[in-house]
This record gives sequence, C-alpha cells and structure tokens, in this order.
Amino acid sequence: MSIVFFEDTSWKNFVPLSYTRSLFDLKIGSLTTFEHFNNKSSKFLTRQYLEKVTKERHPDNIVNKLEYNGDDIFINSLFIPLKSFFKKWSMKKKFLISFGDKILMGRIDKSDFEYLYESVVHDKKINSNRISTEMTDINDVDECGTLYSWPWDFIFHIKQILTSQLRLKNKVPNGIKVIGNNPVYVDKTSIIGEGTILDASDGGIYIGPQSTIYQSSINGPVHVGEYSQVRPYSIVSNSYIGNNCRIAGEIDSSIILDYTNKSHLGYLGHCYVGEWVNIGANTVTSDLKMTYGTISMKVGNEKKDTKIIKLGSFFGDMSKTSIGTNIYCGMRIGVSSHIYGNIFNDVPSYVIYGKGIGSENAEMNISSSIEFQKRMMSRRNVNMSLEYETMMRTLFEITSSERKKYDVRSKRFTI
Repeated sequence: MSIVFFEDTSWKNFVPLSYTRSLFDLKIGSLTTFEHFNNKSSKFLTRQYLEKVTKERHPDNIVNKLEYNGDDIFINSLFIPLKSFFKKWSMKKKFLISFGDKILMGRIDKSDFEYLYESVVHDKKINSNRISTEMTDINDVDECGTLYSWPWDFIFHIKQILTSQLRLKNKVPNGIKVIGNNPVYVDKTSIIGEGTILDASDGGIYIGPQSTIYQSSINGPVHVGEYSQVRPYSIVSNSYIGNNCRIAGEIDSSIILDYTNKSHLGYLGHCYVGEWVNIGANTVTSDLKMTYGTISMKVGNEKKDTKIIKLGSFFGDMSKTSIGTNIYCGMRIGVSSHIYGNIFNDVPSYVIYGKGIGSENAEMNISSSIEFQKRMMSRRNVNMSLEYETMMRTLFEITSSERKKYDVRSKRFTI
C-alpha cells in the first residue's frame, strides 16, 4: 500500500505560497503532510506545471506518472487524519471520506482514480457527484483529524503544532545555558555562541546540523534547520526556521522556508515566508491592529475575516523587501516581487511595487526576474535547474491576470 497525496483547487486560497509548490510541500509547523506520515513510498498528484519541480524535490517518489493500484489510499494534501481514524478506514477494501464538498481520504475504484487524476493535473474542481465509490460524509472533521483550509490556520496554531512535533531526545553540549524542562536537541556539528539562552519553558528546541546560533535568545518551541545562522542579539520564539537561512532581529510565531535571508534588525511576527526571500534591513511586519480587532485577508475577490487578532503577512518565494519597509497586517506579497516603503495592499507576483514610495508599480521582466534569482542562488552555490526556470516562466503567464487586476502598468522593469 502507498499513500497518494493529492491537491484540489483550494490551493488558490494559499497563494502566493502555493504558486511555486504543491500543497503537500507546505510546511505545517516543522513538517509537511508528506513528512508527517513518513511514508517513503508515497506518490504525488499535483498541477501539471508543478510536476517537474515537484519531481526535483522528491526524486525517489512518483509524481503524476501514476498507474492505478486498488490498494493505494488517497489523502487530501491538507488533511492529517488521526492515527486511529486512518487505521480504522485503511482496513476497508473501498471507501471514501468527505467533509462538505471536499474529498479527504479514500481507497477508490479505477474510474474514480481516472477522474481524480484528470481533475488534479488539469486543475479542475473535484465534483463528489462524479465519484462512484461509496462515500461517507463526516459532520465534524475535528473528530477525524485536522483539515487546513486557510493560510492563517498555519500561523494561529503554530505554537501548538510545533510543541506536538518537537518530541526530541535531550542532547545538549556542555556549557550551553538551558532554561525549562522541555527537550532540547543541539546537533554535535552546530555551534552555540557564548551567552546564548535556550529557553525551553514553553516548548522544545531543535538546532540542526552545521548551524550556528550566535549570542541570542531562542524561546521554544523553535526548530532551526541545517546550515542556518542566527545572528547576534536575535530573539526567536515559537517559530520554524528552514535550512540555509540567515536570521537576525526578532522573529515571533513564524514559518521561514529554506534559503531565506533576514540578516538585519527588524520584526517579523506571525508570518509565513517562502524560499529564497530576502527581508531588507529594518523591515517591520505589523501583526496587531491598534484597535485589537480581528484581521481580514483578501481571498480571491472577497475579504475574509480570519477571526484572529495577531496575523502578519505571507511572502511568496523569491520576494524581496527594501530597507525600511513597513508591511500592514494580513498582506500577501507575490512571487518574485520587490517591495518598497509602506505596504498596505496585497502585492501581485512579478511586480516592482513602487506605490509604497510614491512611484508607479511596474511589471518585472521575466528574464530579469530569472537573472535576479540565479544571482541569489549562486551566493549559496546552487544552480537554477531548467525545470525551475520553466516553472518561473509558466507562473509569470499564469499570474498576468493578477497584475491586471491590480492595475500594474505594462511598462516593465528590466536590468
């Protein structure tokens, strides 16, 4: 039996994060749904334009090139079933679990496999009425597991998620100051600078291989990946820091993916930051209204009340902020966009956002965007693959309507 993780059209709720990765590759705390199951034989079903970059991320797994296997179990990429629930249903020969109009999990007939495959790969809405496998509709998803429906779900629950995931064996070199009783793991190849305090009073702390924590305060639950640096006098709390990151200033209740830089002072709170992002010096994200009211975010053409009072912003891969950028609550910063000044509206992808400094916004030339990204990658000795470049070009075309919606002028910024 293999698990097949599949997307549905709800990926649109998670843009810009989901523009450049499949939903099963979104970190929820320190793990993706795929990593949560730890099933090495997993298969993946994703949008066609993401197929090759997804295969790059998972070279040992099948991506889209699926053949029907009646023993496979299909799981929605943003649904994590309880172990008892999964075990109970996985014993059945054929089944399908739904919640409202959303398919959560199932072992399905061949005709349903073909319909599901066609729907996911070509980004069509999955219609449960088209499914012939007997369906069980549940009324309370919380009794069966966790379903993530909105991007702010990742942030609102981040402390609890990280706490549950960071179940570690204590391993701390001599001479490092630890406060609290939760487990702390520091890899033997990592360096913890003199004066650093690891405070595990509220949650565990994980410091991955070849990472360096200069004199700073790390307040668990915190996960720091491999080859990352936390610069002197930083404060990191309730956060996930990916691999090969450069971190400084104050980070609170945030998720930062691989190869991202925030190397200077500034505040990043209750945010989700993609890969290859550069946060300029003294960039500040607001995560609380002065009225202490709940924060709204745009989802498609609607403004949706998140019903939470602390929420920062969501940064697409390869986005950049200039020195002294101030970003209001609940903003989305598009893929490969460069922003300046005060940001009080969502920013579409591939845009030079000049409105924040009193200038016009401009569409970024795709060749320039690719050149910028190659320069950044070269600083970490990474070469851009043809698959990644093709994905960038395809995404540029996909997001053209987004730029028109925000009245971005057709004149392009070019280097």
